[in-house]
Amino acid sequence: MQPFFEIGQIFITTFMVALFMPIFWIVLFLVYMQYRRLVSTEEKLFGRAINNVGRQMLFSVALGALGGFMASAILIFMGLSLEQIGLYFIWPVALLLLLVNPRYLCFSYAGGIVAVMVLLTRYILLPLFPFFAENVVVESLLRIHIPALLVLIGLLHLAEALLIYVGGHWGSSPIYLKKGDGKVVGAFTLQRFWPLPIVALLVTVVAQTDIAGVSMPDWWPILESTLQPGENQGLQYMVIPVAAGLGYADMALASTPRERTVFSAKWLAIYSAILLIIAVGSEYLSWLVLPAVLFAPLGHELLILFGKKEEDLRPPRFQMPESGVPLMMVLQDSPAESAGLLGEDVILRINGADVASNYELIQKIEESYFMVLVEGTRDGETFSKILKKSTPAAAEKKGSLQSGIKAHDSVSMLHRSARLGLIPVPAPDSPVYLEVRKPNPLGIFTRLKEKAANLVNSKKNF
Repeated sequence: MQPFFEIGQIFITTFMVALFMPIFWIVLFLVYMQYRRLVSTEEKLFGRAINNVGRQMLFSVALGALGGFMASAILIFMGLSLEQIGLYFIWPVALLLLLVNPRYLCFSYAGGIVAVMVLLTRYILLPLFPFFAENVVVESLLRIHIPALLVLIGLLHLAEALLIYVGGHWGSSPIYLKKGDGKVVGAFTLQRFWPLPIVALLVTVVAQTDIAGVSMPDWWPILESTLQPGENQGLQYMVIPVAAGLGYADMALASTPRERTVFSAKWLAIYSAILLIIAVGSEYLSWLVLPAVLFAPLGHELLILFGKKEEDLRPPRFQMPESGVPLMMVLQDSPAESAGLLGEDVILRINGADVASNYELIQKIEESYFMVLVEGTRDGETFSKILKKSTPAAAEKKGSLQSGIKAHDSVSMLHRSARLGLIPVPAPDSPVYLEVRKPNPLGIFTRLKEKAANLVNSKKNF
């Protein structure tokens, strides 16, 4: 038991150090920027932030630490080292993919690309140009043990499946989405990012007399290192702190955010299990290496396309019914929440008067005094609630709007509704909506080109 106790102490100490590594804080910054971008969209659409960036970061760090701890323990148990994994190659590729689309900040894509680079270098580049073998980068690339790299990808996605199941629906953001048929429906964007502090192994060849530390069992490591010690030499393993990042992007259109994340977590766990089986199998059956390398990115992409198609084939969950105004969401710390209203409630009457549109709903509430009687249905049962507006003075200002915004303006209506804590389902012809566009890999360069051209034109005009 003594060796395992010593290993545990070293592991926990190194894991705590990983939380303060510069690379981990870089990941934290990237996560913060993604959440800030989402909140900016909420502010433009509803006039206020729906999700708190600080709370989002806190949840992401907590769950990321949990996922990183579990993944690190398995990596140490299997004996996977950085030379085998190629983490220093994966990170630059992952950051480049982030520029294409945030959802590509995923090791399945970056790791798959790196694994293909290893195969191309080993079986095409070096046979044609042997002198490249002396290059330091090529030499480091060839040290990557593809089965170990694929095991890492499988483990991280297994951890991601757990994180999605536990908290993938936290911080879901309502949007108004215009579909291909021109109708506007309600949906929830699900975007979560987790920074993972990781304890990794670094292996070097040293003389037998210089080997120190904790003696490991004969069965360890499970996946042998590609380094081959010479006579009177051995392999010395060291634990070092590193960092990784996981990202999840999805949309709940025909289901609730919770239902969607359970679906995604289940299929992602299946993908991870298959990849782990193929990856470990490729250690013993060399012909499995290429299928495993291709399955890592392509299987992940097919999984996303399958999930999107499954969601698109079903009717949207948040669309306007024949009567009443259904609520997509009730915001926290709002008059609507204090009144006991819930998401998916259908509001039928305000102070006894029927409402048939979002505009009528907000208009009748604003025309009311401080206390508003709200009647509707919830899960097929009728209910009545008392909505208390913020102040009686505000209630008397029936048309109080932001400066320069007209009463019938749809954006103004959404902003006023959100101040009450109500996010209603959009009308089919709502002029306020978002459109899903295909990512443009060259978009960042196009924007930089436009900015440069504008700068040149402004100097000419000056």
